[in-house]
Amino acid sequence: MELSDIVGYVDPLVSFPGDKAAVKVSCSRSTFTSKVFRLRAGYHHPNAPPVSHQRVDRIPQQTHHGTPQFSRTGSFARINSWNGSGLDSVDSISINFWCQATLPTASKHDQFLFSSIDDNQSAGFECLLDQGGHLVFRAGSPTKVQVIRFRITLVRHQWYNLRFVFEPRAGIVKLKAQAKARDVGERSISLEEEHKLLQAVHFASEKPFTIASDSRECGPSAQPEESSSFNGKIDGFNLATTSKDTVHTLLNLDFSLDIPTNRIRNSSDGLYGELINGPSRAVTGHDWDASQSDWTRAPYGYGAIHFHDDDLDDAMWNTSFELDLPNDLRSGCYAVFVDDGGTTDWIPFFVKPDPNASEIRPVALIIPTFTYAAYANEHLFDESRAVHFLAEGRNIDKYSKTLMNRPDLGISLYDSHNDGSGTCFSTVKRPILNMRPDYCMWLFDGPREFPADLWFVDFLDRELGTAGYDVITDHQISEGGASLLKRYKVLMSCSHPEYPTFAMLDSYSAFLENGGHFMYLGGNGYYWVTTHDPGRPHRIEVRRAEAGCRTFGLPPGNWHHSLTGELGGLWRSRGRPPNCLFGLGSCAMGVGKGTGFGITAKARSHSRVSRFLRGLEAEQIIGDFGLVQGAASGDEIDRLDYDLGTPRNAILVATTKLAGGHSDEYMLFNEETLFPMVNTTGSTSDKIRSDIIFFETPSGGAVFSVGSINWVGALAWNTFDNNVAKMTANVLHDFVDAGGGASSHTAL
Repeated sequence: MELSDIVGYVDPLVSFPGDKAAVKVSCSRSTFTSKVFRLRAGYHHPNAPPVSHQRVDRIPQQTHHGTPQFSRTGSFARINSWNGSGLDSVDSISINFWCQATLPTASKHDQFLFSSIDDNQSAGFECLLDQGGHLVFRAGSPTKVQVIRFRITLVRHQWYNLRFVFEPRAGIVKLKAQAKARDVGERSISLEEEHKLLQAVHFASEKPFTIASDSRECGPSAQPEESSSFNGKIDGFNLATTSKDTVHTLLNLDFSLDIPTNRIRNSSDGLYGELINGPSRAVTGHDWDASQSDWTRAPYGYGAIHFHDDDLDDAMWNTSFELDLPNDLRSGCYAVFVDDGGTTDWIPFFVKPDPNASEIRPVALIIPTFTYAAYANEHLFDESRAVHFLAEGRNIDKYSKTLMNRPDLGISLYDSHNDGSGTCFSTVKRPILNMRPDYCMWLFDGPREFPADLWFVDFLDRELGTAGYDVITDHQISEGGASLLKRYKVLMSCSHPEYPTFAMLDSYSAFLENGGHFMYLGGNGYYWVTTHDPGRPHRIEVRRAEAGCRTFGLPPGNWHHSLTGELGGLWRSRGRPPNCLFGLGSCAMGVGKGTGFGITAKARSHSRVSRFLRGLEAEQIIGDFGLVQGAASGDEIDRLDYDLGTPRNAILVATTKLAGGHSDEYMLFNEETLFPMVNTTGSTSDKIRSDIIFFETPSGGAVFSVGSINWVGALAWNTFDNNVAKMTANVLHDFVDAGGGASSHTAL
């Protein structure tokens, strides 16, 4: 895929039957066509189920006008009504704020601290950081924009208090900069400059006032656009005028107010501004002293916002056409297939069950849309970035190549920002190119997450019929909670349900307490603390704290989520390890060949578990095959651990240690080891293993968990004709027949 290739997204990502969904497409050719499909297996492999997407004929094929669309990345603040039209008549204008540049000399573009310059550059003023790290002031003029380049250069990660004074009538521009000492080996220094403008300028402007970017309108363009956003923190912002010794404050922005929102406001009146593209809030400011690390309790220290030139919260593409979803469309995974005659794209979306349906299906497959959001457009294959894997010899597919060519599609929660800081937010209001049915994950040369999870759809179609189950999503569970889940007898996870919210864990707990049956058919599940704002459902927040398998860590003082104030990091660190609900917890990861599971003698003698093994009486090892890493246990894996909360009545059904175990390409997670840090590889640590477990709950429910992301790759092997698929089907039908869950089992 190249810049000119067709690509798009559906907004919202998750809809009800009968809803309208906007399809937003970038297409460089004059026209393109669209068709809608229900998705099933989409990965081409001789041992995989055949690609078998089903056309939704009730949504007709259409032809549409093509337009290229590129997003403007970079976060900033915008104040629309700031009363800047009378500035030419005042004696002086002062601007005062703290800032900390995090990429002053390597951004490859000018970084704006503030701006009100109009489109013709004939009025307004602005200050920017040029590519050499120098502060530059510009003022509008009818003939030529006036430019002053200050001698001061900003040092990376140093806090500065900047005070600008402009005297419009005299044409004087003053700057006073106080550099705060970064450590005990430095001292604070103050620098002052004064400059004379060469000709008259117009400070007055009708444009919105922007902070951390220039004053251009934000929206899609037909060509790639360079960001103008500042990389760094800005703490507070004051803009005032003086006329005849009378001071009038136009802006007195306190960024410690309204932290969970996209709103900024004056501390003294009702003037509001908005934040664009999701900069990081609840971050430490210039006066943070480590006396309090929770912004919800801190009386000071959290007045900063961290802006980045690669932030993206909403691609803001124009709608190319709308989908009218039929009122009786079944819940499931769908895609709009678009074709411009030269290139194609599968644009996924999800349909929720009709809440008013009279028929209640016994099983729900949970699509981990928060996991898809967290990994959305990850760039860990790109060795030019600060955070990356060594990808030499890896298969970089067409989607990953497009990501390298289209930075406007944003980054993931696994990538660092261009300034080296860690990401906190991810959005689904953009094309997500690794959420495609034919995506091949570069690290494993096979499907991961969404394209792998489509094998579960194929499997359930075979076992229960296409109308025998519902498809629900993380978004729904986070918003709908236990009332949604109590409809079902059986819940089935997908391969990598890594990012639950507190509300989701509560909902799963209530489901099990009510006698529900749960099949956890993945690995590395229920791992990271995640927050989700139903008012902005496209966005999730994750804060990588002091532990966990992670590609970066956020600095102290930045671990509490801005959306809710809750502590980020691992659910295990918060006292809610996944072992407590699902019996297993994540322990290790590897990129080498996986391994199978050896069945335990206790499993064969257990009255109920033995039913899961029907048809497998002659099998000692299961899953020593697979479409990803060659086996059922691979990638990120989970194990039983009673000390971490695995229920005491859990039965060990099978374990990889009885099938030879994992190689030394598998490494223990850091939260699993203390000093001395020895025995951390597959052949040396008993902690590195996948376990399959089963336990019953006092309310008549049960849990079956398999402890590996790659279980689904073995499930689908040989088109589901294998011992992993046999065991999974046995458990599924046993759970459906056992009842529990939706005790009344009537329509809600």
